[in-house]
Formats: sequence, C-alpha cells, structure tokens
Amino acid sequence: MKAFLLDIDGTMMLGSEPLPGAVEFVRWLRAEGRPHLWLTNNTSRSRVAWLERLEAAGFEPRPHELYTSGDATVAFLGTLDPLPRVYLVGPAALHAEFEAAGVVLTDEDADTVVIAYDVELTYAKLRRAALLLQAGAAFYATHPDVTCPTPEGPIPDVGSFLALFETACGRRPRVLGKPEDTMVTGALERVGVAAADAVMVGDRLLTDIAMARSAGLTSCLVLSGVTSGEELVNAPIQPDEVCPSMIEVLAWAQRLSGSPAS
Repeated sequence: MKAFLLDIDGTMMLGSEPLPGAVEFVRWLRAEGRPHLWLTNNTSRSRVAWLERLEAAGFEPRPHELYTSGDATVAFLGTLDPLPRVYLVGPAALHAEFEAAGVVLTDEDADTVVIAYDVELTYAKLRRAALLLQAGAAFYATHPDVTCPTPEGPIPDVGSFLALFETACGRRPRVLGKPEDTMVTGALERVGVAAADAVMVGDRLLTDIAMARSAGLTSCLVLSGVTSGEELVNAPIQPDEVCPSMIEVLAWAQRLSGSPAS
C-alpha cells in the first residue's frame, strides 16, 4: 500500500460535493506520506477545471496528482508514427489540451477519430465522425463508461456514444482509459511504484476493478457510485475489498498499514 489510485465520480465525489470520508482519507494519505493519484475517465472538463473542482471540495490537489483518460490518450497518440491527424469529438477545453500537447486536430482531412465525453455534443459532430469512420479512419475512445453518476442520477457517457457508432458504422474503437493498460501504465509511472505496491479505489467493476485485477493492483470497491451490493454478488469480476463508503476505506487502510485510527 505504497500508493493509491483514486477514482473521482461516485468514489470521492458526487457532483461538486465530496462523499463522506473522502477528504479525511486524503488527509490521512498526506499525513502518512503515501502518494495518491486522482485517476478519472471523465474528459468532460479540462485539467484546470478538475483541479479547481477538487480544490473547492477541500482536497487541496496538486497538478501532478491528476491523471485522466485524456492524458492517457494524448500519450498514446504521441507514440504513433506518423503522428495522426485527429477528429476529436470532445468539448472545447479538451481540444485545447490536445493541441497544447502537440496532437494535430482537424475537421477536414482526419485519418483518426477519437471519441471523448463531450458535453457539447452536436449532431454535426456525430455526422462528421460517422463519415470518417465509414471511410476507414482509425478509431479510438478515451474510455468506455456507459454512464456518469450525478446527484440527479446517471447520465450518458462515452460508452453510450460508442453504441451509436457501432450501430451506425459497424465499428468499435480501441479504448485508451480505464480499464486498459495504457491508463494504468501512465498512472503507475506518475506515482513511481510497481503495480503490486498500489491500491485502486473505485466504484466501477468494469473499469476500476477490472483494471486493477488485470494489472496486479490491490482493488477496493466503494458502493457509493454505480455498483450496488446486489450487482456484486454474481459479478464475474470481484474486488479484493468492498466498502460501503470512503469512511470504511479509511478504516481498512489504517488497519492494514498498522497506523492508528484518526
């Protein structure tokens, strides 16, 4: 338990509010000197906006402590030779971050389509992406989450968009965020520990827990987000630990580390 990877939506926060025990858990990590990384698939906002949101919730984040599926996607695209010309279905803030990182974005002669969590989605974007995919463009997605948890209830996320393209174009993308190795490799490099020394804390079996299991991390499922206890009973993917909330995650981590409860 040298480092912790922390999902955000449904695990540490819901909407703009921290979930019970989440702030206390991060304070304990800092007091213990254990590095942590905010690890999110959510590409609906910029890195700056994410950090501001975490700051407003009382987590006092540092820029190097955030790693998104957008970061993993940019890193992957940078390894391709030649560099792709990308049509990005994503919000304006994500466009700016991709371009700042050296990704070539274009609406005209793209040879690659990337689908992100676009809260500014229009039919014109769907149409252009579909035509490019039918013409043979390479196809990637920042993440596969079907919904995103909110205080009002779950809302459509990238996985829902991908169902549309599979129906319309008969194409499925390569996913670059959780649960894929592109995401966990970048995250572990950021915290500087081996997989066996890291813990993934999240609320999704098919992304957070699946990634941890395949990569060799300890996994802790929190039942404050999309996964219920009933769903867990017969699920093919099982976590190492299950906690109702971050309050119990803190107690579990303190117990295993041998540190006194706060």
